[in-house]
Amino acid sequence: MKNMGRKLVAAVCGAAFLAANMMPVMAANQEGEKNMAKKIVQTAGRDALGEFAPDFARYNDDILFGEVWSRNDILSLHDRSLITISALVASGIIDSSLKYHIQTAKANGVTQAEMVEAITQLGFYAGWPKAWAAFRMAKEVYEAGQTKG
Repeated sequence: MKNMGRKLVAAVCGAAFLAANMMPVMAANQEGEKNMAKKIVQTAGRDALGEFAPDFARYNDDILFGEVWSRNDILSLHDRSLITISALVASGIIDSSLKYHIQTAKANGVTQAEMVEAITQLGFYAGWPKAWAAFRMAKEVYEAGQTKG
């Protein structure tokens, strides 16, 4: 039952984030402005599981990324990245998939300051140890390529 409460809190936080961030998009679309969707091409599913689990690989590459992530004219890649990271951390998924999504978030324009703020917020709602684990990965990703001086 305790786990159910945490999932509910994570879902409510995600819904609040979506509501707050969709307002400008909805307003822009009502004014007749159209954002151009960027088609996402993913091959990780087929690369890792293509022969072993071909249907799952196809769902990952073609449906999740090819269709859902490609609806970025409605919800930006930046925001999708933050939502995905929030869901992974809240679910306790702090493995290589979280690192991949942090790298993707950085590529999608999520700044270090935004990532730090999001993970800090998650610490209070999803759990402090999960936030620590996420911070370790985020620090590694955002410091990659930076020179210490």
